[in-house]
Amino acid sequence: MKNSIKTILLTLLVVLSAIVGTACSDNGNNNGNVTSPTHSEAPATDTESQAVTNITESSASPETTGEDIVGLWTEAKYSEDTELGKGAVTVKIKVVAEDKSVTFTVHTDKDTLGAALLETELVQGDESEYGLFIKFVNGIEADYDKDKAYWAISKNGEYLMTGADSTAIADGENYELTYTKG
Repeated sequence: MKNSIKTILLTLLVVLSAIVGTACSDNGNNNGNVTSPTHSEAPATDTESQAVTNITESSASPETTGEDIVGLWTEAKYSEDTELGKGAVTVKIKVVAEDKSVTFTVHTDKDTLGAALLETELVQGDESEYGLFIKFVNGIEADYDKDKAYWAISKNGEYLMTGADSTAIADGENYELTYTKG
């Protein structure tokens, strides 16, 4: 849907630019005066016609494949593997949302996963009596109240039975934060 809207707006911009260009050009007929173009004065170019055809085709059969992925990752702070922080302990954090993932190499002197994630601003969340409830990872929101989405934490493929702020970390460990709907 967002791509269709962008395509429509881009096409309108191209058409308007062509109309303004035609209206403002001096063909030697109007002594430089600007006239309002009519349909016969500003025929559509092949490029404009193709753009309109593309919009019509994409609007007629909207594809949902990938729209959620685009939607989730449009707010992401990082879209490529990235190194964050400074410190003696290095852990890898793979962020997975839909069919896309980004791996973060986090360097820290913190003792827990939650503290390292907060220190590098990779996550944001709320503190509760049960600890840190992660709502945002890499800028991507999981809103359980809205659509039952949450961030699942695993280590070496095994889901953790502890929260991020009570999970002790050691050099060389691998974690995953997975966007999950349940």
